[in-house]
Amino acid sequence: MDIHGMLRPERVIMNLKATSKREALVEIVEDLGKASGVTDVEALKKAILDREEIMSTGVGLTIAVPHAKLASVKSFTLGLARSQRGIDYDSLDGQPVRIIVTIAAPDNDQNTYLRVLAAVMHVLRMEEKRKAILDAATPQDVVAVFKD
Repeated sequence: MDIHGMLRPERVIMNLKATSKREALVEIVEDLGKASGVTDVEALKKAILDREEIMSTGVGLTIAVPHAKLASVKSFTLGLARSQRGIDYDSLDGQPVRIIVTIAAPDNDQNTYLRVLAAVMHVLRMEEKRKAILDAATPQDVVAVFKD
């Protein structure tokens, strides 16, 4: 799965300004909305925030993976944001989130959607990859973590 091709350096936020979960999601989605594959940023924002209301996407290990499938998303688009101080995210393990990978997906490709989600989680569950993301000096360095 070529997720590094879906995560472009311009979609990497090296240091989130947000201090709360909701602010972080809005900041991330507004950045994702600049991508050509996302045609309705407000619909994406609503879908991501509604999904969080159902269940937190803070999966533990200081990571969160908010995701949504929408007809207004024309191609898989990933964004990554870092928070050096951590964000209270209502994670499964109760720990603050430092890495947020957001997936915006077309609503008509469930198989690829699940493969992208699995590939992202495969990378993020490895401690050395999370450390490399947090220590990266540039957005290109962050994207490179997903190439290995």
